[in-house]
Amino acid sequence: MNKNQKRVLIIGIILILVVLGYWYSQGGEIFTKTQVLVDKTTELDRMLGVENKQYEDKFVLGLDYAGAISAVIAVITGVLIFIFKNKRKESQ
Repeated sequence: MNKNQKRVLIIGIILILVVLGYWYSQGGEIFTKTQVLVDKTTELDRMLGVENKQYEDKFVLGLDYAGAISAVIAVITGVLIFIFKNKRKESQ
């Protein structure tokens, strides 16, 4: 591997780790969510035995998108490594 190939490989690995780290920090969900169920029950509602849960718009990255992004990064990294390959001519 030459210097350019090593740089591309390191950058690709770092980008994949960043995507997977962000996915894990969002809760490690399997599927992407666009709405999250939030409990808005007050103390009075609890005393009366009433639950107040509502959906709020919030994006939570899932493994489906994180895996797809990681796969795209891996393919681009592989293509760039192949492009940066040195073609040495054999002397006779």
